[in-house]
Amino acid sequence: TECELIARRMSAYDSFWSGPGADGSSTFDLEGTLIITAIVVVLAAIVGSLAAWKHKAVESAIENAFEAIGRCVGTWPIRISVVSFLIFVALSSGMGMQEGEADPARLWVPEGAIGLEHSAYTKENWPSNTQPVFMVAMPKEGELGPNVLTKSNLLAMLDLHNKMMEIVVDGDQIVEDSKDIADYTGEFGGNWTYDGRHSTRAKCSKWGPACAMQSVLAIFDYDAANIGTEAEILDRINKWDAASRETTVLGLNVFKGFEVADVMGGIVRNNGKVESAELFMLSMFFTNVDEEVNMMSGGRMRTVKTDPVNYIWEADAVCLVGLVDKHPYDSTRTCEAPSGDLKYTGLFGRSFGDEFGAAISNDIGRIGMSYGFIIIYLVVCLGKRDVVHSMFAMSAVVLVAVGLAFTGASGFGGFLGIKTNPLNNNIPFLILGLGVDDAFVLVAELTRHMKENKDASVPDLIALTAKTGGSSILITSLTDALAFLVGASTSLPALSGFCLYGGVAVLMCFILQLIWVLPLMALNVRRTRDNRYDCLCCFRSMVSPHEIEEPQGCCCCYGNADRPTCQPTDNVMKKVMGKIGHVTVKTTPGKIATLVFWMGIFGLGTAGAFQLKKDFRLEWFFPEGSYVATFLELNDEYFSTGTSFSVYTNGVDIFTKQDEMNELTSYLEQQDFVRLSSINNWWENFRPDPTLAAAPTSNQFYQDLWNWAQTSSYKSSIRWADKACNDVDTEATCDPTQGVSHTRVTATLKRLGSGTERFEVMSAMRTDINGIFEDGNVFPFAQDFLYWEENGIIDTELVRNLVIAGGIVFIIICTMIPKPRIAVIVSLAICMSVFELVGFVHWWGVSINGTTTIYLLICLGLAVDYSAHIGHIFNLSTGLAQDRAWEAMTRIGPSVFHALFSTILAVLVLSQSQSYVFQIFFKVLFLVTLIAGFKGLWLLPVVLALVGGDKADASENGKTAASAKKVASDGANDFAAVGAGS
Repeated sequence: TECELIARRMSAYDSFWSGPGADGSSTFDLEGTLIITAIVVVLAAIVGSLAAWKHKAVESAIENAFEAIGRCVGTWPIRISVVSFLIFVALSSGMGMQEGEADPARLWVPEGAIGLEHSAYTKENWPSNTQPVFMVAMPKEGELGPNVLTKSNLLAMLDLHNKMMEIVVDGDQIVEDSKDIADYTGEFGGNWTYDGRHSTRAKCSKWGPACAMQSVLAIFDYDAANIGTEAEILDRINKWDAASRETTVLGLNVFKGFEVADVMGGIVRNNGKVESAELFMLSMFFTNVDEEVNMMSGGRMRTVKTDPVNYIWEADAVCLVGLVDKHPYDSTRTCEAPSGDLKYTGLFGRSFGDEFGAAISNDIGRIGMSYGFIIIYLVVCLGKRDVVHSMFAMSAVVLVAVGLAFTGASGFGGFLGIKTNPLNNNIPFLILGLGVDDAFVLVAELTRHMKENKDASVPDLIALTAKTGGSSILITSLTDALAFLVGASTSLPALSGFCLYGGVAVLMCFILQLIWVLPLMALNVRRTRDNRYDCLCCFRSMVSPHEIEEPQGCCCCYGNADRPTCQPTDNVMKKVMGKIGHVTVKTTPGKIATLVFWMGIFGLGTAGAFQLKKDFRLEWFFPEGSYVATFLELNDEYFSTGTSFSVYTNGVDIFTKQDEMNELTSYLEQQDFVRLSSINNWWENFRPDPTLAAAPTSNQFYQDLWNWAQTSSYKSSIRWADKACNDVDTEATCDPTQGVSHTRVTATLKRLGSGTERFEVMSAMRTDINGIFEDGNVFPFAQDFLYWEENGIIDTELVRNLVIAGGIVFIIICTMIPKPRIAVIVSLAICMSVFELVGFVHWWGVSINGTTTIYLLICLGLAVDYSAHIGHIFNLSTGLAQDRAWEAMTRIGPSVFHALFSTILAVLVLSQSQSYVFQIFFKVLFLVTLIAGFKGLWLLPVVLALVGGDKADASENGKTAASAKKVASDGANDFAAVGAGS
């Protein structure tokens, strides 16, 4: 059956590795992904082979280029730093030209998705869309279960209903506030109420002449006089229940437009009659016209795209029912729960912005703390524990570089007209991490050269630092930047914009390390050689000479004029790394234990990766405990009310498609995922018995339809070809025999549990309805469908971006480390880290969606950093393989550890986040830091020690590998690490 077919589709689609595409017709694009993979592998092999063939020339060219840059900036540090600063300040001025994109439909809907065409159609032909508001009323005290069908509860509901109907919105003030944008007098001018009472404009969507609303109070005709004893209450409810829908209830003289199950939950029946219920559901339906308007938000006027009348009415309503403590729009007003024995929860159009915004605001402080931890760690650990060599000022220089990289990239995008989006708020965290990592590497190399070349000039020291450190940070920066820039080709606009800005910011951060950090580092060396304090450079230290390898402490008392009374231990991290490295890379048990442990990690990651699910639900963005989360739980348990949608006919000749219209009616009524009582089908009411003969001619058919529509509640569901028929002022002179141009049938889906299920239902309806009419002009659509489109392509997009980015990483590593064996090992370590990360996010309850994809791409950059530095230093080192691995751990390992540990400190702050975005951010960043960081520091040196190969010292021609081993071991202390205690 059709239902069984849909169930089979759903079960197949739950997997990340299978399921329909955005059009509902194709599975995971395995063939396309394999083609891209093959191309990437071939290109990587070609570039790697060329680099290996000319590896000496490549290494020499890169080192000479960086040495020349370093000598230049070291010779004229003031000029270059000032010019660089002014250039980036000028570039940052483009931020004023940036345009933000906040419309979710333009951010998360894939380019070319059919939903965009459907959305454009509805905006053009059905400009007044319907926006529902749902509220649940339940007992204040105790658990659900007590009967709410009491006189006091119904009177309390009626009192609240009357107060909501009295809410008045001043549309003239809206027009005045937005007059600089457009004249909205026609759209929003005047006073508004829900039902248009007191000569105001009505905001309700109409079912015929009446406002669209479903409430238990309709059974009592919204009249307190009809709410009697408990027996009388049950009698009216059961009379309503027994009547047919769309009829007048005998004995009550009220029109029945819904079933009792639509307005009451937890119904208990005895012999088919209602005896009790646990809660009430109220549904109201507003017309909705979104426009760019100025609205008060966060204490100031902001330009937003919304229906301002609904926005303000809902603000009054959530305050009236006590869902918030302070009025969402007027912060001077406080809110209190209504009197009576009922409490309320609900789902409003503004609920997402209010509740998600509140959760984000609560987590913003945690993000600030994360930045603070990284900054404090940088300041404390970048230099030595010494008043001259503390590098506090250089920490500030690095932070300025990070800031300029972000503002410069933002300004660059502003000049090019690239729109920004909320995802760009993640870029500062990314750039801060990369900038701090680069700073540790450069300072490590400068410290090493200052120890080994005490008599070298400042330009020579900066040249050597750029020569050995520049190529190391180039590997990470170039791979990150290109991976992001290639990712900008994705069909998800939000992801594309983020990747563009992220790639440019990474490149600018790298450039600033060379033309801003290195010049000021040269000035810092001049200061240290003049024995001046770090932060008080006008004063000289009493201790002289002040050698960098002999820190004297920062806050020590002076026992005499020459030496302070404390001398802190130096190179702690180097010594720790040396001891760990001695066990892991130089002993057989250490190597075996390392390989066994990481084989287990890889196995767990692989198992998780092949069980990965893709899913996205908008309700995840509502924090636990919010009034919306409570409503969704109750809705799932008692009503299972999902998204309201419409089936539109566009330019269809209804006269010739009568059989298809009958088939559409039958199709909707047979679907298990559609609430049967929610279907509002004008065709079924116009032709209740399809077996009866219809009008023989088109003219007579449409004339009959026109005559019927004039007295029907479905009049608004039909748009006539003669536009005069659509206007009450001109309809008397119109010609309905020209036919209809557009119609719609509305219904509501049941509550669908997962984002994948929602996408599958949407795709199935599109396919099935298109199969009925076979011309593509009849389709289902709801605004929510736009946000379900992502589930159709996110799997292919993620794999595609990771494959391309992985290929770029391999190409760059092969170019910068032109030794095939080492380049392959490093690249495999990075790829394994990302693959294991994907598996472990599954074990932590994370599914793949647009948000997760963003953070996985960020993590690819972090994974490169941890392994590439180790591989680069291993390539430069000489001796036996295990000595080279040990040297990489002691020389660059402390820098990698500082970057790793500072990131862990930062993300741990987010572990208690309430918002979905930051919860995912914490989980993904925490996992990649542990997996990729310790793989680079622990597993990679062991693998390189086993299969990385030996390398003889070029300056010791003729020496054997054993001699090289002795030289490396005897001179191990010559390789300095970084940081205070490093």
